[in-house]
Amino acid sequence: MKEQATAIALVALWVLGWGVGGSLIDAGLIGAGVYDLDGGQQGTLITFLLWSLLWGGAGLRLWRRRVGGGANAGREDDGSKETGTP
Repeated sequence: MKEQATAIALVALWVLGWGVGGSLIDAGLIGAGVYDLDGGQQGTLITFLLWSLLWGGAGLRLWRRRVGGGANAGREDDGSKETGTP
């Protein structure tokens, strides 16, 4: 149960960081005059795509490190010593 709560908290924080981070980057670029909203949303779209790829890759890397990246990644250990073969 603790593992489940930790996983849910991790995903929730990741989504929050993705949204806040992307918004701050977008606002900063608009404020710096890199692009404006009068000419369309191309700058915002590019920011969204690049930030999503970067943040998604970081999240995936952290998740793999958290679960160990093995064949049983994400599965809780039930304490048995079974190998799964008859």
